[in-house]
Amino acid sequence: MTNKFKILITAVVSILVINSCYDKNESLTILPVNYANNVAYVKFINTYAASNPSTVTPASGPSVNVYVNGAKINAAPLGHGGSFPLSPSYTAVAPGLAINIKVILNRTNNTPVAGDTISNKNYDLGINSYTTFYIADTTPNPTPLNPYVVPIQELINDAPVGYFRARFVNMIPSTDTLEVFSKRLNAVIFSGQLYKNATPMVELPTFITSDTLQLRKVSAPATVLGTINGFFPTSARVYTVYCTGNITGTPRARVLTSFTNR
Repeated sequence: MTNKFKILITAVVSILVINSCYDKNESLTILPVNYANNVAYVKFINTYAASNPSTVTPASGPSVNVYVNGAKINAAPLGHGGSFPLSPSYTAVAPGLAINIKVILNRTNNTPVAGDTISNKNYDLGINSYTTFYIADTTPNPTPLNPYVVPIQELINDAPVGYFRARFVNMIPSTDTLEVFSKRLNAVIFSGQLYKNATPMVELPTFITSDTLQLRKVSAPATVLGTINGFFPTSARVYTVYCTGNITGTPRARVLTSFTNR
């Protein structure tokens, strides 16, 4: 499978965004992509699927709060499957070699207790860098005792006109290798990846009509685990396609979704 399909088709403008727990009234600095400044850009996605502890929403998994250098950056708690901020924006933070990022379980009284901190680590965030942090479980058996954050730096440029770039990130906690199949192209466009792994960027021509993307196990390609219907990438844009939930579909359903990087 090559990384480029040489098909000459025109671009149609549309993007697919994911649901978020972001509160539009919060006063943080939310900047569009490619905004030149002396800052680093970050995005957070809660894929933490552990059943316990779940202090607020036991049906949908733990909600969390995120702190950067000791300052809480999200107003509303970030629930399972939610992202902060909305696509295609990132949050601007101070760059540095040791930027502390802490993820703490949310409580209704907003007062954490011992054991609520699920991740506390320093990261190297360069000037004008873009990093997506996935809040994740351990594997192969998810446990609330040792989840951690998976940072993926977006070292990418805009795609050429008439093309888009995309990658796939497997964030379903299991030992299965998952891939993404394009019904329009009748081909696997994102190769099989284990949990917490991402494919390289793939460059593809934009579509005249929308595509349907299917999440599959490499070992059982006839079974569709999740679907994006109406995937309609825009010329010169860059996307991340990722999956969340539990591999069995319970207690959290498998979801295949995407956000816009550029």
